Amino acid sequence: MTTEPQTIRRGRLLWLLGLALTLLVWAAPHAAADAYDDTLDRLARLQDLAETYAAETYDDPIVLTLAYTRTGDYNTSTWQLTAGARDPEFESYVAAQDPDLAALQGMNTVTLPTGEAIDFGHLLASMNLVYRGLPVTGSWGGDCMQLAQAYYGQASDAAGYAEAMRSTFNIPDDGSASRFGDQDLRADLDSVVVGSQLQKDSDIAGTLRAYYDGLTEYDRVYQFIALSFGSVDTSSSEFADTVYDTMLQDTGMQLLFYMNNMWSMETWSMDENYAPAVRGASDLLAEYLAGAVNGEHVRSENENRLVAMGAQALADALNALGDSDAASAALDSAESTASSTASSTSDVLTGATQTLQTHFDVKIFELFLLIVAAIAIFFLIMSCALFVSHRRGR
Repeated sequence: MTTEPQTIRRGRLLWLLGLALTLLVWAAPHAAADAYDDTLDRLARLQDLAETYAAETYDDPIVLTLAYTRTGDYNTSTWQLTAGARDPEFESYVAAQDPDLAALQGMNTVTLPTGEAIDFGHLLASMNLVYRGLPVTGSWGGDCMQLAQAYYGQASDAAGYAEAMRSTFNIPDDGSASRFGDQDLRADLDSVVVGSQLQKDSDIAGTLRAYYDGLTEYDRVYQFIALSFGSVDTSSSEFADTVYDTMLQDTGMQLLFYMNNMWSMETWSMDENYAPAVRGASDLLAEYLAGAVNGEHVRSENENRLVAMGAQALADALNALGDSDAASAALDSAESTASSTASSTSDVLTGATQTLQTHFDVKIFELFLLIVAAIAIFFLIMSCALFVSHRRGR
């Protein structure tokens, strides 16, 4: 038999549990918002210190700020070669001025105002590379490569690889279960869009805050496509080719593939053994991008796609690795591509000239000129007659 005190206690317990759940539901988004705001506040303070420090050293405060956040996987020899080495003196300066800013190093998940989770450390590191002229390497291209490495040997063609990768691509993940989860994907796209907006005097935190204000997935992907691939019809089967070709033509990706033994020095092209896996990852990304913009024809405002580092910079990087043969192969490939492009342009002009010469009928053209001349003479005579008539009328 239940006594009155037990009933009261049970009621109080249920009431307290309900209150606790309500507080948890209320506190979760507020805590996420606070974490986001705190992160941007720290980023702004870090950039202020970078600008003060750079006034004496003449370094780029944007590079100092973004490089400071890179630790662990984002500070390997590859990252140091491409994104630049971190400045130990600047780090000591930051530690002395504002020790709390160390929280920006080794960051992982941050919840955006949109309610989406993003790997913020990946975002800032990739922005570092985009700002330095490597818009593919540290973002979507690098993740496609890692996805290809993870699934290498599990299929025989690109379609098979894409199907196998589908189970882990763009899934809710903090990097523990997927090589290309949703947080990585958002970081890749956002780093390209935001990183492309940065200039030496830009406010990084302010730029991020403005970008995420009211951002939708459609807006994010549309801007990314326009910047990365120019005006393109995403419903066309050629869109997947464009994504894949853009990755392979990027000199930063060529360096990354080469350093991971996925690039042939002899032909200076993708190793045929890895090509199906890389193409599968690229096709999966293209499929997602097209779906996010509803297969629309994306139009770039100025047709100026992001510019990657040149062939000479690639050769310099390879020489820095002590591989002069690869550096020569990269330069030879670039020269061959340039010659091929010039030859193609010449062929087009020659073809147009030949077409004009073949279909141009001199007799018809002479007849046309005679008719035009006759009409001109007729109107001249009529004008003179009207003028004389007008004078006589006076």
